[in-house]
Amino acid sequence: MTKRRYFFQKYSIAGVFCFLFLLPGLGVQSLQAEVTASATLNANTFPMDRVATFSITAQGIRSFQPQIPEVDGLRFHQRGQSTQMQLINGDYSVSVTSVYLVEALRVGSFTIPAIQIQSKEGTTQTEPIQFEVTVPQTTTNTARQQQSGSSSTSRLRSGEADKVAFMRVTPSKKKSYSGEVVPVEIKVYFRDGMKVNLNSLPQLTGEGFVLQQLEREPIQTSEAINNSRYMVLTWESALSGIKEGEHKLSLEVEATLLLREQRQRSLRGHSMFSDPFFGDSFFDDFFGSYREKDVKVASPELAMSVLSLPEEGRPEGFSGAIGDFQLQVEADPVELDPGDPITLTMTVSGQGNFDRVQAPQLGEEKGWKTYTPSSEFLKDGAKGSGKKVFEQALVAKDPNIKEIPAVVFSYFDPTTAAYKVLRSAPIPLTTTREMVPLSTEPAAVGKEEQLAETETPVALGQAEMRIKNLAPLQVTPGDTEQELRPLFMKKWFQLLFVLLLVCIVVAGIYKIRAARYANNPRLQRDQKMKNFLEPRLRELDQSLAAKDTRGFLATCRTAIQEQLGLLWKTEGAAITVADLQKRLPGDSILVKIFSAAEESAYGGQELSSQQMQEFADGMKKELDELR
Repeated sequence: MTKRRYFFQKYSIAGVFCFLFLLPGLGVQSLQAEVTASATLNANTFPMDRVATFSITAQGIRSFQPQIPEVDGLRFHQRGQSTQMQLINGDYSVSVTSVYLVEALRVGSFTIPAIQIQSKEGTTQTEPIQFEVTVPQTTTNTARQQQSGSSSTSRLRSGEADKVAFMRVTPSKKKSYSGEVVPVEIKVYFRDGMKVNLNSLPQLTGEGFVLQQLEREPIQTSEAINNSRYMVLTWESALSGIKEGEHKLSLEVEATLLLREQRQRSLRGHSMFSDPFFGDSFFDDFFGSYREKDVKVASPELAMSVLSLPEEGRPEGFSGAIGDFQLQVEADPVELDPGDPITLTMTVSGQGNFDRVQAPQLGEEKGWKTYTPSSEFLKDGAKGSGKKVFEQALVAKDPNIKEIPAVVFSYFDPTTAAYKVLRSAPIPLTTTREMVPLSTEPAAVGKEEQLAETETPVALGQAEMRIKNLAPLQVTPGDTEQELRPLFMKKWFQLLFVLLLVCIVVAGIYKIRAARYANNPRLQRDQKMKNFLEPRLRELDQSLAAKDTRGFLATCRTAIQEQLGLLWKTEGAAITVADLQKRLPGDSILVKIFSAAEESAYGGQELSSQQMQEFADGMKKELDELR
């Protein structure tokens, strides 16, 4: 085979294989979902002394920085950004969510306009969101009392009625920085032996701070205070300042006390109850009755201060993390071939506002190709404690790189009132195989050249003698070669080409279906509702089999919140009975089921198997009709 023929066939085959490997990659790139964005507010209505959570989620984007428009009467406080990546059955998706707190400066109706998001993956925008801000809750309660002349709910503050019930709120500090997590202990005391029904969780009154979500089941203990024993309900939570300055805060909880009414003994005449035997307190307990008294137990007013973070010494890339953190970095693998990907695991642990903790950065990114990291937060004990684990893929573009550079993470330490920068040690790498440059000369060498290299000077002299004496013609044939056929005429290439065409057709069909799904919000919403509802129905079947009324109603409540949250484009967990009564018909079975679930959560309620089956069938039927 001549050098020209060998060179042609070698690079033709290489070109075909490059084309076959690159085309599926291009197909996958084209099959990625289009860039979409959505915005949600966790409440359609909230009082002026509360804040709402505003979330912006972008699908198909690795990173973005939304430009929040200025809205008269509103303030937006950024709380962090998270990235989520999924790979399910070969379908890759990525989404980024930015979270803000919305603070209202006045009462009225507001509209958050559409927010445009621009990135290298594409441009999209969210839908406008309308909501209302009502008067503060304390103002509402006062107005109701003035209109009715008296209130059916008594307000108990510590120091005014300590013998019945009171509340103590103990923050770890009174002065904090904007965004700092301040652990707080909330204790509500009720006189021992008193029957109590909680109607709400402790709620924060006042502005400038937000209270982290409380556990629905508090820790219940008993304490002796001033020679009296109290039942104590304890919540461990945290406060976070969102507005600089001095603030007055208080917490209150709504409850219903069941107060015993003693029977009236006869004072005139003689009856069997006037006998000293029947005057025992046992008969007061036996014949006595109870009356309900609604109360609000409030804590003493707290004076809290929120300080601004100093500008001096603020490091580059500071994301707003405040607390006490440690950094741990690992890489796998560290022995690799050139071009192999490396998974860099970065763990930020400690105590602080982990919602502001962003992925640490490489101290030197030159020579590296980096990908958007994923993150996962793991709680550890008290509020604000835990660790956030980031995983980032790296690929060395330079084969001469022998180590991963130091990873840098910065935060603000409120104890020392100074910024701190954590740096990991560089991680050495070992390359198991060197990159061999491609040779421009053909690999095969002819027989004549091999013989020429091995010939001795004597053989060369004999050859010269033969040339001078005119050696005879060669009468025996040499080695023969097959005819060089074009690549497209070979059967294996034709079969491979047909297979490639089939792949292109299938990829085109899949792309059309993906585009139709991406451009149909209703289809996306129905699919999400179906995915959420199916596991809930399985949980309902399990509760029915176990005759677990409380678990059944709790699952019904969660299913209704998830389905209506998707329909109404709001946070499902924020939907209440009042929202259902306002937006659903009066005879809706969803209102009846939700009310039963609320009663079961606080007071307990038992349902028969037939009632639970009717609730399950009615809920599924009405949710299907609402789509």
